[in-house]
Amino acid sequence: MVAITCRLSCSVRTKGQRLRAANPPDASAVATFQEFVTPNQDILAGFSSQGPTAVDLAVKPDVTSVGVNVLSSITCVGKPAGCPGDGSGWAFFSGTSMSTPHIAGSAAVLKNLHSSWTPAQIKSALVNRADLVIKDAITALHDVGPTAQGAGRRESLRSCSRDNMDGSRVGELRQSDHWASHVVDDHLVQPSATDETFTISTTKFTPSTFGNTVPLIYNAGTLSAGDDRITVPPSVTVPANGSTTLTVAVSSAHGDVVQGWVNLDGPGSNDLHFAYYATVGR
Repeated sequence: MVAITCRLSCSVRTKGQRLRAANPPDASAVATFQEFVTPNQDILAGFSSQGPTAVDLAVKPDVTSVGVNVLSSITCVGKPAGCPGDGSGWAFFSGTSMSTPHIAGSAAVLKNLHSSWTPAQIKSALVNRADLVIKDAITALHDVGPTAQGAGRRESLRSCSRDNMDGSRVGELRQSDHWASHVVDDHLVQPSATDETFTISTTKFTPSTFGNTVPLIYNAGTLSAGDDRITVPPSVTVPANGSTTLTVAVSSAHGDVVQGWVNLDGPGSNDLHFAYYATVGR
């Protein structure tokens, strides 16, 4: 986890008063960047909320971001012991209020690069290109499921990659709200001027306690290639400046929980994925 802050090396009030008194034609200030790095990277916080949603069993969270011990914009002035330094520094906070600004900042960068993109397209770029690297909160060794990390830890560089910047090779995946006969249709949008074909595969998530070392509540488990409970076509082609439908079918016993990720591998580095989660009912 990396948090960066910038502090002016001078007292703004004192120097500001002097500058106003001197009334110079221009002025400069020296900034010092401080970087705080922890070796505990990509570990899901034990307090992090998990899905699915209670009403429609939707996969939540959509995506994961940094949210533990983040150097915030809140000063330590008037704060109790525990704030860094002499009480005049900045406080570290944890929670959704810290991870949300990281996502919002990434969305703002994407919007700046692609001013015509809709909120759904920006969300898709962040979610579909996230990294499946999150580990469990107890041992930091095991993968966690889609209802704990969503599509993974957001990776802004991939979301803003060259494939996206020039308007090509951008796939938009939106899970439909509608399930019928154990089938769900996903909407794929291709805003570029060329057709694009994706090879489709699945990654299965199987929960495990790893010999009772990780309680089930932390949603740890193993990943494996392929899920025979999920049926997807071997490939799909999205037409230029158009869209198509990807049908995902679930075939499993009543009461089974089916979860993992559907992967779409396109030309070059244009690889996308989205999470799936289903409880098979009658």
